[in-house]
Amino acid sequence: MASLITVKDLRKWYVQKKKQTIKAVDGVSFSLERGNILGIIGESGCGKSTLGKLLVALESPTEGIIEFEGKSIEYILRNKDLKFRRDCQMIFQNPFDTFDPRDNVKRILTTALKIHGIGNSEEERINICIAAMEKAGIRPAKDYLSRYPHELSGGQLQRISIIRSMLLNPKIIIADEPVSMLDVSVRADIINLLLQLTEERGAGMIFISHDIATTRYISHRIAVMYLGKIVEIGQTDDVIHNPRHPYTKALISNCGSINPFDNKDLIRIKGEPPTPVDTGPGCYFAPRCYKAGEKCNKSYPIMEEVGDNHYASCFYLFN
Repeated sequence: MASLITVKDLRKWYVQKKKQTIKAVDGVSFSLERGNILGIIGESGCGKSTLGKLLVALESPTEGIIEFEGKSIEYILRNKDLKFRRDCQMIFQNPFDTFDPRDNVKRILTTALKIHGIGNSEEERINICIAAMEKAGIRPAKDYLSRYPHELSGGQLQRISIIRSMLLNPKIIIADEPVSMLDVSVRADIINLLLQLTEERGAGMIFISHDIATTRYISHRIAVMYLGKIVEIGQTDDVIHNPRHPYTKALISNCGSINPFDNKDLIRIKGEPPTPVDTGPGCYFAPRCYKAGEKCNKSYPIMEEVGDNHYASCFYLFN
């Protein structure tokens, strides 16, 4: 199956006034097929959100290639910028920061349709929005059209954000921590709405989260990030049940279980996550790793295949 999006050795570095280099994304490579969901997990500050912004061209890469349906994003933006914006949609973490507080729901949704030439009249666009809102569980939809963001709950606003994205029938959705700001009571509904819409339309999705349990539920594949690098990637069950990188093992060992009799050996990670400033030359995880040896401080390990389409980067994968 042809890849919907392909990322090759992607980097986003920021140079500060003191000439320090912040390596927010540092040599990331992966691909995503149509209809698949790739979960990206890791601690706060590992570069997940920056990666998401690079994929929808809200940030420009320092180095590397992003290809969408076989063509570079740079080429697409030069020739079909509006089409790319329609095909690639992003859902942000905080729904309260997503919308202009001066716009009501009708304006928020119909403006997106108007910009992309969907609907032949304002009345038709409103009817399209009402149908989408009803389907997404905002009922009766007509009662919400005149409401402003401050008159809606976080869950309702996030539904509106998802509806606005899906009205454009995107080919790929970047969902950046879409439920972390919401009450636990509405998280499942939002996740199921995302799954329903991506499944119905065959869209691909990159689901960015620090919540391993949610990511496991929603994703076909999982990539684990640490300080701007992917340290492990593979099919969800392989990564969850047979993690190979020490960092992945530590994350999963500390993930809560609904089984009260599930006795897992917790792996403690030493210290706080370091900042991605002037990292290297060795493995970025070495200062906190329980397996680190002398060579870990001298060079960064290459990504190796440890199973069927399962890769990890560590000097001690096989011992």
